[in-house]
Amino acid sequence: MADLRINAEWMAAASGDPEIAATAALLSMSIDDISLTRNQDVWAKTVRENVFVSAYPLAVWFASSWWRLNHEPLPTQQPGHDWRMSHEVGAANHGFVWPRVVFIPDGESVHVWAGPSGTAEQSVQYLQGLDSPRTVSLCGFQQSIHRFIQSVLSRLDAREIGETNLAQLWSILQEDLGDPQTSRRRKLEAELGFDPEECPEDTLEAALRWETEVGNAALSELAPAVSSSGHSPDLTTLGQLATADGIVGAPPIGSDYIDHLDHGAPWERAVHDARSLRRKIGNVSDPLPSARVHQLLGLSSAAVANWSPPASRSPVAVAIPTDGRHLKFVPRKRNAVGQRFELARFLGEYLRPSGAENRWLASTDLGTFRQKYQRAFAAELLCPLHALLSFLDDDFSSYAVEEAAAEFGVSEQVVWNLLLNNGLIHHHWPQHLPYQMAA
Repeated sequence: MADLRINAEWMAAASGDPEIAATAALLSMSIDDISLTRNQDVWAKTVRENVFVSAYPLAVWFASSWWRLNHEPLPTQQPGHDWRMSHEVGAANHGFVWPRVVFIPDGESVHVWAGPSGTAEQSVQYLQGLDSPRTVSLCGFQQSIHRFIQSVLSRLDAREIGETNLAQLWSILQEDLGDPQTSRRRKLEAELGFDPEECPEDTLEAALRWETEVGNAALSELAPAVSSSGHSPDLTTLGQLATADGIVGAPPIGSDYIDHLDHGAPWERAVHDARSLRRKIGNVSDPLPSARVHQLLGLSSAAVANWSPPASRSPVAVAIPTDGRHLKFVPRKRNAVGQRFELARFLGEYLRPSGAENRWLASTDLGTFRQKYQRAFAAELLCPLHALLSFLDDDFSSYAVEEAAAEFGVSEQVVWNLLLNNGLIHHHWPQHLPYQMAA
């Protein structure tokens, strides 16, 4: 995990509102040893690792965006203005030029993206970004922000400026964090895409009711996936899935069937677990028939073949407990290859250790830790990397990838992703950022 550092070297300022002038500083932000504030001062013609700004607007932005920064994942579509205002450092604004940095949580950590920025009209040109996102633990991210805000508040106190918007925001946040019920509501509001107390009460109450049936963990996957897809944030989609026809199965195995890796990145845990399962079933590298996947989930292959998804497209797929042993699977993929991969994802999610009883299983397109785990588990289970590389024999052409996809019963995109994620081919991130941004 990377280490996020935000430091302020206090400076004197002769103008501006009291809290702005009092917190004038040379600000530095870095990930490990990589400076995200390395810049060229166009007027002074100097290059520095820190930038002269007021720390106050940034502290206010962190405090006001806290819940969404920690709990709102990247939507599956191009993020809108509201999402970007809560995740891009530039939203701190107040007339200062901020580095192009984006914070994206995945449920267990926060991914930091950064790219160089600056236009001809700006006095500050940021020179350095990240060639790939860095991952900061959720706890580490929170501690870094906490330390920074406390340093700004201490500076204001030292300058005898105590009654500020920042102090009020921080006090309210600490109260909310100290109350488990309020904290859960704030987290759920963020997952639905709302700032604190801005979620319609009926929407929030509906989500809280669903939480008792779906489970906390599953709702944290389903709520942002449904709301960010353009579907109603009151989660009526879940009601439709609950009453939809599905494929009922009783998996004959449980989480204790395989050895699990309980640390590391989601893909590391997933690859370990998928290989453990393959060893257990006595098939280390050969293509895995769909009938075997069905068997591991307790499903009838005939029932899978005869099932059709609902006419309306759903942003999520679920598996719903019907009693102590059975699950009703409601996939969303319509083609055989996609549905096979989706069922393999459900298998990985089902085998994950969990203290929750009768929990829903949720499969979405989001980039949360659980969804990354599912995708990596399914890819390794259906298309083991070492077997894939042996089949390709150093030929990464589109024709070879097409043949490999047919051999292992996965999409070509799964093969490309395996090659990409294992460093065998390279992806050039647009502007070093997770989505398209203006210059």
